[in-house]
Amino acid sequence: MRNDDLDLDLRADRDELHDFTPRAPHAKRQKSLVLQVALGVFLGGLALWLVQLGATAIMAKLAMGTFQFGG
Repeated sequence: MRNDDLDLDLRADRDELHDFTPRAPHAKRQKSLVLQVALGVFLGGLALWLVQLGATAIMAKLAMGTFQFGG
């Protein structure tokens, strides 16, 4: 028996387009997301740098023995 004799329709059916309502592309939304990510990376790096600076200052004071507790 050959495949021509089976008369099977193996093609995929197309999706019904009347059920799908496309949204308008939002270029501003993507640009805003990029700016939010860039700002988050920058502020995160700045916060990390400030924490490192404070920890280094405290360690330097402890190493030199000039750290005073309570004033």
